[in-house]
Amino acid sequence: MHPDSPRQANALLYKAVPLMRKMDIAPTPYNYGIWYEYVRQTSPKLNQLMDSTIGRLGSLPSFISKELFHQFLVAEEARYNSDHKDRLEELVNSVSTSTYTMTESLQELGSVIEKSRRVLSRADRQQHLEKVVRYLDQGTKKALEEAEYFSTSLHKVNEEVLQLKAELDEMKNNVDLDPLTQLLNQKGLERQLYSLIPSSEDDLSLLILDIDYLKQINHKNGRRAGTALICHISRILHSKKLENATIARLNGGTFAIVLHEATLDYAIEYAEILRTHLNKQRLKSRSGEGIIDKICVSVGVATVIGQETPANLIARASGYLDNAKRQGRNRTASR
Repeated sequence: MHPDSPRQANALLYKAVPLMRKMDIAPTPYNYGIWYEYVRQTSPKLNQLMDSTIGRLGSLPSFISKELFHQFLVAEEARYNSDHKDRLEELVNSVSTSTYTMTESLQELGSVIEKSRRVLSRADRQQHLEKVVRYLDQGTKKALEEAEYFSTSLHKVNEEVLQLKAELDEMKNNVDLDPLTQLLNQKGLERQLYSLIPSSEDDLSLLILDIDYLKQINHKNGRRAGTALICHISRILHSKKLENATIARLNGGTFAIVLHEATLDYAIEYAEILRTHLNKQRLKSRSGEGIIDKICVSVGVATVIGQETPANLIARASGYLDNAKRQGRNRTASR
């Protein structure tokens, strides 16, 4: 979306709505967003996809509009970050009521005009004409008010989406955060370990968890499925997070969990709880079809030895992860 003024938004509205009505496109927020961008002509690829779809199907189904909306109007981080996704959905839905209200108002205006025509065709006195004029004036005024309100609400949503994108850009610039999951990245993990290791007494443990067969999942289902899986696991890890834990995403499908005041035995037990819980999870597409029936992960667990450096602790846990992979995957290794 772009920073259009209310007047510009209103002008684009009067271009988009007739096209939608011509093809009997439902006035949903997603449909409106796509057609608004279509008449704006700022995304040639979007217009090309819409034209080719309409050429094949004769219209643009709502499920395709929603897919295009997320693909072209929303950043990838907003699609998969739960907080921003919820906020985006709220913004999109906030315009829904005024969309339908405006549609109903336009329909009412059409009824007013038709009724006025019938009365005018048989009006024979001045008072009849005055009554029709008043009736028509009231109906037109109401429709214009609804159109103005709708245009204003769209402008407000437009500003909110721009703010959302600005926040996402700011997150990308945060050197300690992973922009996709909003967990710590490797640099943030190392900073955390540097601050914790000096005060630990051999009771700080590190779990390195990696998604099994991620490359095959990407090859079979597409990279978007892999990205969705990474985000799904990050949410599960966050929901199962212990009070004394810190979670990071290192790269690809690899995560790290720092457990404060946790012995090796306790860390292994927790790793097994996470792995078993993930095994029971499924990943589904938006249509409800199953993509992955069982999520498998391998885990390497290491507990700090003396004043071990963060780099060495990460290397040991990563080495144990490699051992878990060599032993057949979907298991935990601590040596």
